[in-house]
Amino acid sequence: MAYASATPRSDFSVNTSWLSAFVEGIKLRIERARVYHRTYDELSLMSERELADVNLSSLSIRDIAHEAAARVC
Repeated sequence: MAYASATPRSDFSVNTSWLSAFVEGIKLRIERARVYHRTYDELSLMSERELADVNLSSLSIRDIAHEAAARVC
């Protein structure tokens, strides 16, 4: 003898919002790393005189690169 149920089956759905947030976070980190390295490399190529002309010091290159990377949204 077979039994039949009249209750509807619930649809199986997977919440993938965490995955897309994870991927977006990785993309953001990669872009920030690119901006940091690009800024750091460009400023590192400048001489002390060129840096002084734009009111910077070679000691502040890392800080400036970090600030530039932090501005990436």
